[in-house]
Amino acid sequence: MNTNMINTLRGKVNVTIHKNYLKEDNSTYAKVQRTTAGMHNVIAAILNKTKVFDKASLVAVEMLFKDAILDLLSQGLSVNLFELGTLYPCAQGNIASDNPNISDIPNLSLNFTPSQEALAAVEKADISMAKLEEFAPQISIIEDLSTHLTNFTVTAGKPIRITGRRLKIAGEDEKTGLFLAPHNTEGKFDETESDWIRLDNNSFFKNTLTYLEVILPDTLETGKRYTLVIKTSAGRGKTVNKTVRELVYDKPLTVN
Repeated sequence: MNTNMINTLRGKVNVTIHKNYLKEDNSTYAKVQRTTAGMHNVIAAILNKTKVFDKASLVAVEMLFKDAILDLLSQGLSVNLFELGTLYPCAQGNIASDNPNISDIPNLSLNFTPSQEALAAVEKADISMAKLEEFAPQISIIEDLSTHLTNFTVTAGKPIRITGRRLKIAGEDEKTGLFLAPHNTEGKFDETESDWIRLDNNSFFKNTLTYLEVILPDTLETGKRYTLVIKTSAGRGKTVNKTVRELVYDKPLTVN
C-alpha cells in the first residue's frame, strides 16, 4: 500500500435512469455510478477524527485485519465485517449430474449481506445528478458509396453507408426498419407514414450497431428530398426488445 496516497475522498452519488426494454410500459430503473473509496481513504477519515493513531500504525493494522479475514474465509467461515455486514461463502452454478458428489459441486464464491446499520448509512447519501440513458439511434455520417460524398446527397439505386450508434435494425417487420419519408412542396413530410418508403431487408448488406450499409431504391425521384427514419427494437447482442426506438434524422437527403 502506498502510504503517500492516503487522502480524503468526498463525493455524491450519480444515477443513470435506464429504460426497461423487457416491459412494454414506460417503466425505468436506476443504476448508480460508483466511486470506490480505498483503504487509504478509510484511514484518512480515521485520522481526521482522532490523533491517537498515526498513519503507519493504521496501515499495519489494516494488513493484519486483511490477512486474518482471508484466513477465516479459507476455512469456509462467514465473517462479520465490523458489524457492517456478513461476507460468506456460497456455491454458484447448476449441477448437471443426477447423482452429484463433492467433485460436482461448483467452485465456491462469495456473497455479502449488508447490515441494517450499513443500509441506514447509505440512505443518507446525496444524489447529486440523475440523467436519462441515451437509447435512441444516433447518426454521425451518411456516405453515398457510389460518389463517396457525405454532403447529404444520395443516388437512387446506389448504396449508402450510415455510421453512428445503436443503429442495428431488428424487430417486427411492420414496425421497424429504415424508412425514407418524401418531402412535399412545403418541405415537410407526412407524419402519418402513408407515403413512407420502407427499404427491403434484402437491400441491406451490413446491419450492425455502428454501421448500416444498404442499397437505395431506384424509384427515388431525382431532385426530391427525403427524411431518413430508423425504427428498431434491437437490444444488446442478439436481444430484441419489446419497445421500438426511433430516430428521425434532422438533415434531409437530396437525390442526385
